[in-house]
Amino acid sequence: MKKIVTLILLTLVVSSCSSIRPINSNTQKNSSTEPLNPDQVDLSIDSTSTEKPVELGPLEETVRVGDRGGDVYSGAEQADGHAEHKKLRIGLSFGPGIYRTINYVSLLKILARQNLAPDIVTGTGFGAIVAAMYASGMTPEVIEWNFYKYFKEKGNNKLYDSDWISEIDEAFLTKFKSLKIEDTKKKFFITLYDHKTMKTYYFDKGNIRDLLLLNLKLSNNYEESKKVQKYSAAFENEVFNAKLLRRLGAEFTIAVDALGTKFDFEKTNEFLIGVYGKVAGRIQKERKDFDYSVTLPLGGMSLDSSKDSALFLQRSYEYMQKQSPIIFKKIQAKLDSMANAGNE
Repeated sequence: MKKIVTLILLTLVVSSCSSIRPINSNTQKNSSTEPLNPDQVDLSIDSTSTEKPVELGPLEETVRVGDRGGDVYSGAEQADGHAEHKKLRIGLSFGPGIYRTINYVSLLKILARQNLAPDIVTGTGFGAIVAAMYASGMTPEVIEWNFYKYFKEKGNNKLYDSDWISEIDEAFLTKFKSLKIEDTKKKFFITLYDHKTMKTYYFDKGNIRDLLLLNLKLSNNYEESKKVQKYSAAFENEVFNAKLLRRLGAEFTIAVDALGTKFDFEKTNEFLIGVYGKVAGRIQKERKDFDYSVTLPLGGMSLDSSKDSALFLQRSYEYMQKQSPIIFKKIQAKLDSMANAGNE
């Protein structure tokens, strides 16, 4: 019988219980006992939610490209001939940090001016938004301008509630309304955590805006359903994954942290202090797997405040300038090691 799958989604509402079910790749099986239709995106809306919904456009198909340590790309997608590369393929990962993440442009500027622009970029939390902007082709200066424009116009909404997510959507994510991950200028993927399978998934296909909206959800902000898969910010379960970047072809991996171990909120929020406190501890463990990792000097900048952001950005840039010789030294050591391995 001829199978017809019709997806008519004129308006997709992502409330506190909205979800995307990933499509299985040919080499993977979902851990759920319920089979997935490989041609269908499954949505679920909780009609009892009191949150103001976020309007979405038509949802594109998304593909799960591998859980932690699993197969990600075929050999044809991998970087070939590592030893022959004169320029290392750099994989760059941004951690969360809400408004502090504007400071990631400091490292991007340093790398660009030294002809070391990353080939693969990703991030979690607000770091994923910065990564998406860069992967789409925005320069560090344009990313910086978008942040300052938002800082000038932003409201007083509570972090992570529906009004704030709508505000972030309008300021940043609508730029990706028609852009798919597979069409970005840099190799890019979005990480989400699935509460049904309790695994982290990496999406290398699909509409960027829709996936980033799910990335802005925290697991404790909505009631879990046992019938459907629920996605939320991956940083609650995983922030950095150097192993995955290497599987994608990165020869030199960089982790950038804007959170550190000292942070606060201008508007007291005990829940978020608890969430980010756990994340800070996880970062310290995961960053050890990278060829180079750095924590930006942002201890005095509140996560939810844009006050003195220009001052902190200048401080971050000066700090990364001092760090650049260390980065170059590590990169050269990696090149030498690869060359020696190729001559054996």
